[in-house]
Amino acid sequence: MLSHETADAPLRDYVEIAKAYAHKALDKKNRKRFGIWIRLAARRFLNDLERAKEEGAPFYFDEWHANDVCDFGEKLPHVEGTWDTPTIVLHESHVFFLVQLFGFRKPDGTRRFTTALFAIARKNAKSTLAAIIALYCQVCEGEVGPQIITAATTYKQASIVLNVARRMVEKTSDLREAFSLEVFAKAIASYGNGGTFQALHAKAKSQDGLNPSCTVLDELHAHPNHDLLNVLKSAAGARGNPLFLYLTTEGYANPGPWEEEREFAKKVLRGLIEADHYLVIYYAVDEKDEDLGTEADDDFDEEAWHKANPLMEVNPKLLIEIQKAAIEAKAKPGTHAEFKIKRLNRPASVANGWIRLTKWRECRGKVDLEALRRVPCWGGLDLSSTSDLTSFRLIWKLDGKTYTKGWRWVPAAAVLRRKERGLIPYAAWLEAGHLMESGLEVIDYGPIKEKILEVRKGFNLVAVGYDGWNASQTVQDLEAEGVPMVQFIQGPKSYHPAMQELEIAYMSGSLVIDDDPVLNWNAANLVARMDANLNMAPDKRKSTEKIDDMTALLMAEGTSITNKVKSSLDDFLKNPAKAARR
Repeated sequence: MLSHETADAPLRDYVEIAKAYAHKALDKKNRKRFGIWIRLAARRFLNDLERAKEEGAPFYFDEWHANDVCDFGEKLPHVEGTWDTPTIVLHESHVFFLVQLFGFRKPDGTRRFTTALFAIARKNAKSTLAAIIALYCQVCEGEVGPQIITAATTYKQASIVLNVARRMVEKTSDLREAFSLEVFAKAIASYGNGGTFQALHAKAKSQDGLNPSCTVLDELHAHPNHDLLNVLKSAAGARGNPLFLYLTTEGYANPGPWEEEREFAKKVLRGLIEADHYLVIYYAVDEKDEDLGTEADDDFDEEAWHKANPLMEVNPKLLIEIQKAAIEAKAKPGTHAEFKIKRLNRPASVANGWIRLTKWRECRGKVDLEALRRVPCWGGLDLSSTSDLTSFRLIWKLDGKTYTKGWRWVPAAAVLRRKERGLIPYAAWLEAGHLMESGLEVIDYGPIKEKILEVRKGFNLVAVGYDGWNASQTVQDLEAEGVPMVQFIQGPKSYHPAMQELEIAYMSGSLVIDDDPVLNWNAANLVARMDANLNMAPDKRKSTEKIDDMTALLMAEGTSITNKVKSSLDDFLKNPAKAARR
């Protein structure tokens, strides 16, 4: 938060600072200092400023709100360390975050962003930033009875942001008087609006009575499961302008929410998922990614450290700390992993997706079902998930092109779970027709069988490949109705030729898919594994999220390879009715 400006400087134009920062991040001359995720965040910000001006836009940009929160932050005192100024002077990276979080508003005047992720290497003042946001939400957002919660796996961790805020209030009499604030040992009360600010940890005996208006979830990487997050999400349901602020530095892999949250955030930045409610600011050194055109940064390249440590340029002490840690990491291999994770914000392990998403997005086109009714087609049926996504997908091969169309079902409970977690927009996809609801807690296979029978009657269906796990009764029912079902053995031997064929199709641009957000999401999640002979198959354990729609597509592709129709395309075009009966 340090800079060389003085505390007596006039109110700064924070919106212009944020814009200038975005342009600086996008300047090719600065590639060594700005990682890919901040460049994508900068592009999103500038694009959203233009979107906000359009008639009928889902949000607008309000400069007053954007400037006000930054001005509020710069009136607060430093509470740790020795500084050139008594009050905080926001670094441009923090201005960039605050301007977006509070400047974009929905038509009703509330914040556009209800969830925000700020991921950064340690010692970059994220607790101070969180304390500013939490105090502002407590006293400046017009909330009746605001309830500010800082939450973490332990009470000590949960208290860090609260204690920073407490000391800020204790040192600022004007703040206490203006908003009737009183500081207690474990809370801050705001009597003017009936608000409270307190810490909560995962093992708290009682979490009853919670109705948080602002939740700061600290060190998200350390949470071992989704339990605390789910409780807090559910408790905030009555608030009209909630905020969930996630703060974290990278950590070692665990089954908690961080890996899912990180991958979701990256998909938002890449434009693979449209989430207007979700703000992502992610500082990290770059990993190798052919699709994004990035190379892996050297752990010991001092200039690249800026990508994960934006305050390094104004805080010489931080640079010295990182230099010391780097010396130890070089000399003591046991400390190297900790250095990468905590100082470079580098994930403990990086699983690369199989699909090159830039090429995949170029495959969008029109799939005209009426024109394809007599063309031979093959299906893939993935019934592996009873509590979430189930997929049935068709492919057609015509004039050197591969066309595909899919249908996906989810039980009502899965839609509710996804809504509570606030990530993948199942509810919106249902409304748009990209998903269909079937069953309550688990999938009801009845509507799925009906759709396959409808396809059997309306299209030239050659064969349907299916995963034998969990599919016996459904397959028997379909076979009894005359549907040509073919078991697709799960493993590299079956999947490898299908993955090769699909890779050639999408890389060459001969694959045609509708603008399908569910398939795009599944494609982005898919990670491949290889056997000793370098044969590929989808790896559901390493894939970051659901891939059922992609496995259905691959099974359809594989089934088309092993169950080819004898008639040629020329035969079909000359006599489609005859060819269709072969």
